[in-house]
Amino acid sequence: MSNPTRQVVDILMDLIRVSTVSPPGENYLELVDYLDRLLTGFGLNTRIIDVPKSVIRKYYPEYAEYPRYILLAELCNVRDRRIHLNAHYDVVPGGDGWLVTEPFKPVLINDRVYGRGASDDKGGVTTLVLLAKQLSELKGFSDCVEFSFTPDEEIGGLTGVGYLINIIHRPDYAVVVEPTGLDTVWIGSMGVLQVDVVVRGLPAHASQPWYGINAFEDGITIAHSLGSELKPRIEGRRFMGETATVVLGGITRGGDARNLVPSYFQFSIDRRILPNEKTDLALNEITNHIDKSRNNIKSSVDIYVVNRIEPAMNPGTRLLSKLVNAVEKVLNLNPKVRISRAPVDTRYLQNAGVDSLTYGPGDTSSAHGPDEYIHVISIMDAVDVYMELIKNVNNE
Repeated sequence: MSNPTRQVVDILMDLIRVSTVSPPGENYLELVDYLDRLLTGFGLNTRIIDVPKSVIRKYYPEYAEYPRYILLAELCNVRDRRIHLNAHYDVVPGGDGWLVTEPFKPVLINDRVYGRGASDDKGGVTTLVLLAKQLSELKGFSDCVEFSFTPDEEIGGLTGVGYLINIIHRPDYAVVVEPTGLDTVWIGSMGVLQVDVVVRGLPAHASQPWYGINAFEDGITIAHSLGSELKPRIEGRRFMGETATVVLGGITRGGDARNLVPSYFQFSIDRRILPNEKTDLALNEITNHIDKSRNNIKSSVDIYVVNRIEPAMNPGTRLLSKLVNAVEKVLNLNPKVRISRAPVDTRYLQNAGVDSLTYGPGDTSSAHGPDEYIHVISIMDAVDVYMELIKNVNNE
């Protein structure tokens, strides 16, 4: 194994061994301190930002006792043009079903490192660390590159990039490293609307159901109408090859006993929003459809918004041409330009008007599942692409 490859594997495995699971947000400082030591050793200026507890409590009150940290690092010899590169260091829980290894005991098999976060997103973190090292070794480097390593992307990013963008100088360009695959660039992301539909009827003994109002049956009436009428219309909509989607019943609750007419029934709706849609209009569409169903039921119906994230698109085009050029030159391929089906932290930068994209090594099909892995060579290739991108930015 060559020295550069050994370095990739060693750093990535060190990162995976630190179980930075979100939620709730474990071992964040241990990992940030590790990265800080690496980057200061390469000669970068670093700063650890302790996210205020009031901010954590505002957005994630159930995790307020778990501190959040952001690591900023920079190689900056000029101030007129700045490119920012970001990766998140939190991971989803390890989960079950692993066969190759345990989630936080990484192994190298052939060219793959296995472990939780290998693809999403500690492979990305490793890429930026090695990129920083290569930049620090350049003689006469006279540009401005900023790195951030942030928490909580897996639970929405409000205490990560969502907080960071409001306290730093806005960069000219930004790349958020996520496992898009090196043949794909995401220029935007779909939004999310999640609602709970709560149906309230009237309880009665099952031997005399006519004295009650069956919330379950009325809820099924509503759900069937949504699934057979509204869902097909929504899922016929497309944008850049992606479709809007509706998932009914991810969570269902109701009923107290087998011998009671259920007076309560609840089901969830998950609606994925295309970049040419808005969550307000999506909510109105669902509400209006349910309102039309009220004439067919006796129960009362309430709709509660649980989660709302607007879709996002990159406001600029200059960075895209520079990144596509870099990918073509380094990897000899023309990358696909797509949108992410799930929200990514890039949206905070894009909504702030920063010309920003999502691009990085790894594979979303491997992320979050058992035996998550990343190809070591893809990390090394990504470093080369970012080096070329930085050259393109600073030659404009």
